[in-house]
Amino acid sequence: MATNSKNTKNVVPVFFGADQRFSPYLMTSIASLVEKTNGRKRYAIHILHTDINADTQKMICGLAKENVSIEFNDVSETIEQISASLPIRDYYSASTYFRFVIASHFPQYDKALYIDADTIINEDVSKLYATNIGNNYVGAVPEAVMAALPDCGRYSEKVLGISRFRYFNAGMLIINSKAWREHDVLGQFLFLISYYNFVVAQDQDYLNVICKNKVHYLPRRWNMETIKTYRGIDANHIGIIHYAFSAKPWQDINCFYGQYFWKTASKLPVYAEIKQAFAAVTNEKLESIAKVVEGVCETCRHEVARNDNFIRRVDSNRAAKPLMNQPALAELVVRLRAHA
Repeated sequence: MATNSKNTKNVVPVFFGADQRFSPYLMTSIASLVEKTNGRKRYAIHILHTDINADTQKMICGLAKENVSIEFNDVSETIEQISASLPIRDYYSASTYFRFVIASHFPQYDKALYIDADTIINEDVSKLYATNIGNNYVGAVPEAVMAALPDCGRYSEKVLGISRFRYFNAGMLIINSKAWREHDVLGQFLFLISYYNFVVAQDQDYLNVICKNKVHYLPRRWNMETIKTYRGIDANHIGIIHYAFSAKPWQDINCFYGQYFWKTASKLPVYAEIKQAFAAVTNEKLESIAKVVEGVCETCRHEVARNDNFIRRVDSNRAAKPLMNQPALAELVVRLRAHA
């Protein structure tokens, strides 16, 4: 893994995490990012993975330009060490947890961007990277689903102890890597996955708990989730389109803002593969996708009703004792017990 200490002061570091299965959509996202770059700036794209093969890596690296480098970083060893503890469900894979290792594995950066691979970048991300987030752990956009769906909102407040309007979506993050190292965010995460299994949004829930009251909130245009509530907003004013939650444009012809994905994908060597996968989507698959929201809401209701859910454990002095015994977590416990 590359961790050299060359001058990175004027570089915009952008991280993605994906597996081989998702690589066509990763390539589409990266292509859209490269297309919008500023020729007067330098960009270093890092792709965290465990199984992307050499041919795919070569093809994606072909998107690089004079001022845009693309590098694949294998995080297999780290993920193998913690994989047994990682909650995986539905459309999640282990790659969703890769963002936790950015700060520790890339000490040359004090700040970094993380972007999910199910995105289209519609504006130069150096503008986003320039945002001053102060001493906060992350810069992020509030999660649309938590505010829109009552069951999800109650889950955020009654289980995580976070206002439904302050819970953020982790599909785009400005990461304060320096603060993550100083406050051992990776260590906090590793302890929390042994303390409680979040089953709704998984890694996103852990991030929200760890970063509570340490978030710089960004305009929604930097992480525009494609859910019904926000339809009708002109994409020309959107920095990042995020095909979040369940349905994706390569699965559902009616996916909102899907035309921007297909416009970029049509220029790439993976276009035929993406079209083939789209053609293979069955009605049964679409029906199962449509039921994801219902399933998430049911899970939220179950977690809220649990006598031993997360916030109830933290509120119990006896149950929270393991947290207090970890020096790196003392500050976290104080923030967890604060009002949302």
